[in-house]
Amino acid sequence: MLQLTGQGAEILHLCADEYGLEGADQPLFIKERVKEIHLRLVEEGLRDQITIIASGGIAMAEHMAKLIICGADAITIDIPLLIAMECRVCRRCKEGIACPVEIDRLDSAWGSARIKNLMAGWHNQLLEIMGAMGIREVRRLRGEMGRAMFFEDLEKEVFATMGNVKSCMENSSHSEREGKSLRALHEEGATGNPLAGVPVKAQKGLSQ
Repeated sequence: MLQLTGQGAEILHLCADEYGLEGADQPLFIKERVKEIHLRLVEEGLRDQITIIASGGIAMAEHMAKLIICGADAITIDIPLLIAMECRVCRRCKEGIACPVEIDRLDSAWGSARIKNLMAGWHNQLLEIMGAMGIREVRRLRGEMGRAMFFEDLEKEVFATMGNVKSCMENSSHSEREGKSLRALHEEGATGNPLAGVPVKAQKGLSQ
């Protein structure tokens, strides 16, 4: 990535599958990869020299906002556009089977209107999200990670706290067990006093 930027690459297009995962043995979600690349470019002072485009796994307007917050400059949409034209995502076309809704024969004017309606709806939702953040321009949303809460970060904080609580509880339980053991030893006369555990009246009688 840094090498491509150094060689003069102006656009980097990151493509994920329909689930938002990259093709690798241990794949990351596209938002994680975008965030990693964005932060590395910022660290190297090269961020403004390249445009990052992200695609794959984007099913709702909020997904666009999330990827832009992670550092993407632009987003591309695929499957949602097909669904807007009533695609059932049955994947029969990949197997050479006829499309049940015959998308290949739909009226172009009708199809373009459906796509425009979808994009207009997503645009309005994106504006609402930005308005809630106090941002007016999409370009100012790029890389604004401080305005978002990431599940993995929250999970780490919660489990770290639970780990501390568990440790404190274990220490408290250990101290309580030690206290009980000492009291038991004292009551059984293990303190070295032959009259330990004997009632006071009985001790007086024995001393007489």
